[in-house]
Amino acid sequence: MKRIWIRIAVSIGQNAGALSFVLVWILVNFGVFREVFGAASEDAALLAVCVQKANGAWGRFYATFTEVVVFGAIASMIVANVTRRYRPEATCAALAEQARKHVVIIGYSNLGKRIRALALDAEATAVVVEEDRALVDDLVRTEAPMVLGSAREESTLEHARIADAHAIVIATDDLETAVVACRLIRAKNPKGKLVVRCADDDVGQIIGKAYSARVLSTSKIAARFIVGKAQKAGVRKAIVMGRNNLGRRLSESLQAEGTTCQLIDETDDVAILRQAGVETTDLIVIADDDLGKNLVRVDRIRDLNTHCLVVCRVFHDDAAEILTQNPFRCVVLSTSRIAAEQLVEDGVFREVGITSGKKRPQKQ
Repeated sequence: MKRIWIRIAVSIGQNAGALSFVLVWILVNFGVFREVFGAASEDAALLAVCVQKANGAWGRFYATFTEVVVFGAIASMIVANVTRRYRPEATCAALAEQARKHVVIIGYSNLGKRIRALALDAEATAVVVEEDRALVDDLVRTEAPMVLGSAREESTLEHARIADAHAIVIATDDLETAVVACRLIRAKNPKGKLVVRCADDDVGQIIGKAYSARVLSTSKIAARFIVGKAQKAGVRKAIVMGRNNLGRRLSESLQAEGTTCQLIDETDDVAILRQAGVETTDLIVIADDDLGKNLVRVDRIRDLNTHCLVVCRVFHDDAAEILTQNPFRCVVLSTSRIAAEQLVEDGVFREVGITSGKKRPQKQ
């Protein structure tokens, strides 16, 4: 119902000129019928809206013109404008401006998607801020609370009601956007819980100190998880596939724990896998999250080594279920899920009602 009223308000705003003409036309002629032709106020109002028809040349002209041009042509134009010009992102922004005591998610990355999903599951309000329309196309189509724009612009954050938010998560990978957004957020909301994603520990420490923010590194959390698995399995030799933040950090972490580790590019080439020593390794981690390519990569790995521990990065848990089964037998890893659950466990979203990182059972 709220969306319906917002759509009506947006449509009225988009057709304000035509609607104003109709209103002025009726009001002027109400005055004409009352003051010039001496009709009582009630009769003048009925004549102005064409419920009654006046005698005389003006009365006949007015009724015909109003019914055909004003109530006909202009109404048709308004309907055409509504169907042609209605922009669902305007409804998204209007819903965002009504949010209070909510979570603001800046950057619709995998982490941003996870946190929004947790908020929806807890029936909490989450407002997404994203400047790339393609990333939030689903949110626009479903008219979810969302602001399409850059978090480096103060007006964008104002539309997201940043001053009234209990928690703000900067989930973008763009460090410049994150730093500028932190400054703007703290100017409007000095006490709200602020979480900033940052892969660089040194930069993160500075941001955390300057803006009283919790700095989150999804790769660091995931690396800690995998190192724990490796230690439990007694891994002595490992291969990490993928030279991204997770791959580099994990390689360094494993070597720091005394594990021989080789960092290589993503590949499904059997010759390259053999050259890297896949046949004799204890642990292989695929740090890329492309499910289709990872199915092929794991299949090649299992042809060469049936017993090693394989950890495969994924985002969609349901789609990745196949990787846990034969013949793949992988441990699946979602860096965004682990990070989001860690934030929930630490009570970052408690004030907005998100107290569990697990999905609630569906209501019957």
